Amino acid sequence: MSKHKLIPYPVITAAVRGAPKAVNQVLDHYSGYIAALSMRRGYDQNGNPCLAVDEEIRRLIETKLIVAILSFDLN
Repeated sequence: MSKHKLIPYPVITAAVRGAPKAVNQVLDHYSGYIAALSMRRGYDQNGNPCLAVDEEIRRLIETKLIVAILSFDLN
């Protein structure tokens, strides 16, 4: 059995139809993965390297996911 919880099919169909609540549920489901993909190395005020989420990249990935959801063909 998979350790990851799946998105219920009714939520997927509602998201493909454009229901904002369902689209947000899909975004919430993938938020951790999106954050991991958005990590960039930066430096703090003391010059020490640190990792942080690049908000611009995070928004770009979320936008691409929304476009993919809305253009998905269930047939």
